[in-house]
Amino acid sequence: MEIDIRKNIINNLKNEDVNGIISIIDESITSKDELVLPGLGVILEILWNDLDSNYKETLANTLIKKIN
Repeated sequence: MEIDIRKNIINNLKNEDVNGIISIIDESITSKDELVLPGLGVILEILWNDLDSNYKETLANTLIKKIN
């Protein structure tokens, strides 16, 4: 049986409002549960695909600063 993780995560997010999405992301981060990492990855992928190159660079620079 093949499971499409992206499709399932997107379907779970479809009916959420802004507060629901914020809550999901906040709870995923604060739980520190590594099982939620694929979901956060899908959320990042959705955002990343719609960002222009300047915003991608800003985001990447922010990540570099936070990691280092």
